[in-house]
Amino acid sequence: MRIIPLLVIVGLFVLNGEAPGQHCTNDLRYTEAVFFDSTEITVGANIQYGIANNHLGNPTPLLMDLYYPNLGSDPATARPMIMLFHGGGFSSGDKQLGDIKDLCFHLAMRGFVCASVNYRLGHDFSEYGQYKARYRAIQDGHAALRFVVRNAATVRIDTSWLFVGGQSAGSLLALGMVYADQVELDSLSLLYTTTAVGAELGDLHRSGNDLTTTYSIKGVFNNWGGVVESEVDLDEMIPTVAFHGGLDPLVPIDADTSFEHYTLIGSRAIHEDLIANAVCSELSVDVSGGHGIYRDASSAFRAQRASCFFRGIFCNSCSSLLTTDSLPSLCSTPNSIGEQPQESAFRVDPNPFDHTCTITGLDGEAEVTVYNSLGQVVYKGHVGNGPLQLDVLPGLYYVHVQPVGTKSAYTSIVMKR
Repeated sequence: MRIIPLLVIVGLFVLNGEAPGQHCTNDLRYTEAVFFDSTEITVGANIQYGIANNHLGNPTPLLMDLYYPNLGSDPATARPMIMLFHGGGFSSGDKQLGDIKDLCFHLAMRGFVCASVNYRLGHDFSEYGQYKARYRAIQDGHAALRFVVRNAATVRIDTSWLFVGGQSAGSLLALGMVYADQVELDSLSLLYTTTAVGAELGDLHRSGNDLTTTYSIKGVFNNWGGVVESEVDLDEMIPTVAFHGGLDPLVPIDADTSFEHYTLIGSRAIHEDLIANAVCSELSVDVSGGHGIYRDASSAFRAQRASCFFRGIFCNSCSSLLTTDSLPSLCSTPNSIGEQPQESAFRVDPNPFDHTCTITGLDGEAEVTVYNSLGQVVYKGHVGNGPLQLDVLPGLYYVHVQPVGTKSAYTSIVMKR
């Protein structure tokens, strides 16, 4: 069920108290920066992870493509994996079309293993027909992850760090993998028919292949997707990075109540539930955007933000943020309170501050841009080694410093008390 927000989280970080993991590196891996050249990326195409009957009862091979840094170029003994699913309303689409392929390339160049996965398509275009199509797709998603976990050593996948995501229907699939269980899916299906969907289409976790490997999903990369409201339970909530258009007519950003027996909640409603329950969530909203934002060449922007978000999980500094600006991803530079660039004397002091803070370590002037936690610019100007008066409300802020005449840029996060 959906958890009604009980409190407001003021701030940017939700920490779980765990020590940073092995993937919290000191280099540019898993940041917004490219770590491997495109020529260093291997593509394993049309890997069959299973077979299952489609909506017409015909056996359908289930295929995925893998994108990963060459085993000879990458010294890492194990790499985190992101599994992505294409969109298309559960009736069309392909793992090699659109920018789902581009996302995998971008993520692989940042050090991840990425899978672009095909799943069974087709339905009778009734409401329940689409519900069953989503069920089959979730079955296939679980089958794909079972296959990956069983064969992880082949391409050096760290099975303790698995993420899922997608675009549109593919994101509904990914979110369904996290939140939908057999009892919930069967119970809702009985409102449409006298036969539970599991009895008709088979067990949620036993379709596609006979593997019994288990796994834990650590985060979601949600692109203009949603989830059935009644499926979301508190103990299932995991960190989520999302992108959604404020005027999306197909998957509304808040909620779609047009279905007969359920409500589909969109990215903003999911975000509010997560932060209200102390689970980190980042949402970028194009307020005038429709269904599908930051596409084509802009897919790199989404990959960069997702890479930095997942790095935050590795480093136990996972961030909660709602932004209506295209905030640059800057996790290759310091991104925690009091942390400063390793290769610069630049500092913001004191931190936290009351009314005035001072930028020190600058060789001349710098352009300073300050963002609030909604991604809005609250200050922009040129400063030197001197006081910076910030007339802002208490909270956390990005301070982005670009020294004049250089290409270097540094970001720190400061707190106004």
